[in-house]
Amino acid sequence: MNRKLEAKIQKEIRRRTFERADILQQEKQHLQKTQHTLAALQEVTGLSRSELESIADEIKLSRQVTNEELFSIKNQILMTFGVSGLILILGWLVYII
Repeated sequence: MNRKLEAKIQKEIRRRTFERADILQQEKQHLQKTQHTLAALQEVTGLSRSELESIADEIKLSRQVTNEELFSIKNQILMTFGVSGLILILGWLVYII
């Protein structure tokens, strides 16, 4: 392998490693924030930890977008009109210029 290619590979390995480390650190911080929030809510409300975790799990499930929702007929129609409108606007701008 030539030196330039090896240098590029090493650079990409370092970039991806630091990127992954940053993502994992952010996930850890989000998890810690959630745990602190649950602890504070437990003190304030008197609800058990399992009840609070159950509420958190329900919220996580309700916020997840499924493929069915993403590609629903309504969303496909909205995307089609959006793209069509953008093409018309760009065409009009090119015509004017």
